[in-house]
Amino acid sequence: MFPDVPQPGVRERLRSTAVSRRSLLLTGGGLAATTTLAGCSFFDTSPAQNGAGGDGAPKGAEAPSLAEQVEAGDLPPVEERLPANPLVVEPYAEIGQYGGTWRNVMVTEEDRSWLEQAIGYEPLVRWIPEWTGQPGTSEIIANLCESFEELEDGRVFQFTLREGMKWSDGEPVTDEDFRFCFEDVHTYEPLHPGGIYTLWTNVNEPEKPAAFESDGNVIRYVFDDPKPGFLEELASGTIMVLPKHYLEKFHDKYNEDIDEEVAEANLDDWVQLWESKNESFTDVDRPTIFPWQLTAAIGDGSYVTAVRNPYYWKVDPDGSQLPYVDEIRCEVVQDVEVELLKITNGELDMQMRNFDSIRNLPVISDNQESGDYRMFNVSPQGPNAMVIGFNQNLENDRQREILSNKDLRIGLSHAINRQRIIDTIYGGQPIPWQCAPVEGHPAYDEEFGTQFTEYSEEKANEALDRAGYTETDGDGFRLAEGERIVLTVLVPATMNDHLDAFEMIKADWAAVGVEVNVTPLAETLYWERVEANQAELSTWTGGGFEIRATQGSNHYYVPSNPRGSSRYGHDWALWYRGQSDKEPPEIIQHQLALFDEMRTTYDADEAIEMAREILEIAKDQFFYIGICTEADGYGIVKNNFGTNIPDEMPGDVGYQPPGPTNPEQYFFSG
Repeated sequence: MFPDVPQPGVRERLRSTAVSRRSLLLTGGGLAATTTLAGCSFFDTSPAQNGAGGDGAPKGAEAPSLAEQVEAGDLPPVEERLPANPLVVEPYAEIGQYGGTWRNVMVTEEDRSWLEQAIGYEPLVRWIPEWTGQPGTSEIIANLCESFEELEDGRVFQFTLREGMKWSDGEPVTDEDFRFCFEDVHTYEPLHPGGIYTLWTNVNEPEKPAAFESDGNVIRYVFDDPKPGFLEELASGTIMVLPKHYLEKFHDKYNEDIDEEVAEANLDDWVQLWESKNESFTDVDRPTIFPWQLTAAIGDGSYVTAVRNPYYWKVDPDGSQLPYVDEIRCEVVQDVEVELLKITNGELDMQMRNFDSIRNLPVISDNQESGDYRMFNVSPQGPNAMVIGFNQNLENDRQREILSNKDLRIGLSHAINRQRIIDTIYGGQPIPWQCAPVEGHPAYDEEFGTQFTEYSEEKANEALDRAGYTETDGDGFRLAEGERIVLTVLVPATMNDHLDAFEMIKADWAAVGVEVNVTPLAETLYWERVEANQAELSTWTGGGFEIRATQGSNHYYVPSNPRGSSRYGHDWALWYRGQSDKEPPEIIQHQLALFDEMRTTYDADEAIEMAREILEIAKDQFFYIGICTEADGYGIVKNNFGTNIPDEMPGDVGYQPPGPTNPEQYFFSG
């Protein structure tokens, strides 16, 4: 690992899909916990004495730039801009000061999830910073809402909104904005030709959306049956509110002249227009509830920029309005090498994602002093660094029969020298592992994770012989129906570790008589091929197993999602979605039925037992060959920006890092 940074366990994936509580330095208050304080005056405009501005002056109730606008008559006073009961953010280490520009990058415009997670994580309810990923709602706290309740055994989810909360343009955030988001967007059929996402529908009637109810400042989402996982999905960043006063003019239900808007935008229909406007970071005019509001959007140039939102609804313990940082400046670069160079040159203030490979670790670590930054640990995103899917639904009869042969997959798994890959590509950190939940997961099964991982040409040959491929050609390659077995694997071109690993795997498989061709593809083309059921083999990282699952979840273990499951069970996933009449084998149908039962079972212990049964089938079916657990990731932060950024944070995609660590309380010192 890199020097001067606390080293967690072998990684999150070995512990669970989250960092352990113990490793998150809970002494001293934890990671920027958020609370709502009543009975305090947030509107005292006298200077706060325990925080100072960048020039050494008292911090005050708001940023100096906003105070100047108030003085000039361009903004209402801060007490009129904040809600009646702002959310109080307890800083991770210390109360900060105002000022500065947070410099960061996104790698191509497709990397917009960096913006969503770094400056756009403001869900209705949110994860606690010390998240561990265990089932249940104990790690969920109020965010946009002032409070929330689960009622009627999980059938009704009630949220009390913050009175007086405003959009960045000063317009009030109301229950109508939440209703618009739910009824006119999430469950509006013209916007969802492939079907409404099942998060919004009833468990036993998937065609029937939940009901939205409102008593003004109290809103409810009402389901006919218990809806386990609803709050967890909201906390993972699901958008529940939209600025109706701005977006309604791009919606056919509200704008009779929508065709004129479509024509002016040179688009085909109003849905295209809507999608172009309903992106958080592509329209500078769209009001926001984020800490910073756009001044240059994705597509406007080589930078995405944003300035502090004068109506942001959070404060620090002094009652001073957040965020501390004045501006965001995110450069759009075209490759990771540029990002890497900017880090080592000391040009970025806080960055994670893309560059954090084992390959880049030495140069990042060695340049900490010259670049004036430190490193922090990021636990892995999932349980496996690389999994290989074998398409058992491929249309080509001969290749499908080969790929559907479990003994072939067992043989090829034994043929892989995983330790060589681990030592050469992943710095010796991970351990050999199949696509299986890791230690710490409630349904962890060590036997599942380690099955067929022993490197043994003898066992590989035995399994391949057992598969029926005993005949070979003059070069020693195995034959099927008299022709050499040749497999083609699609690898995303951005996943250099997968490409490097397959150079070794190719030799390993050739040693037991199986030839493989490796085809690197740009990610867009990769997904086009995979989702069109045209991939024989394909690689990706392995995902976690969510017990509080939505319909799109767990396609590594059960074919519930045509996107992910297309690597091994494209038609099975379509059948599950009601989009194909090609029935899966009975065991797969049974597994899918268990999945439905698990994700609609409200009792967590009962759901865990069903999860174990689902995973037992995945273990037996052996859908994927996995290589190893993921190595720890890492991020960098400038030394004058890092006080309120933790030494480590969960990397799991469901956690949305760094969002739950409260970037609004990051600040520049000195």
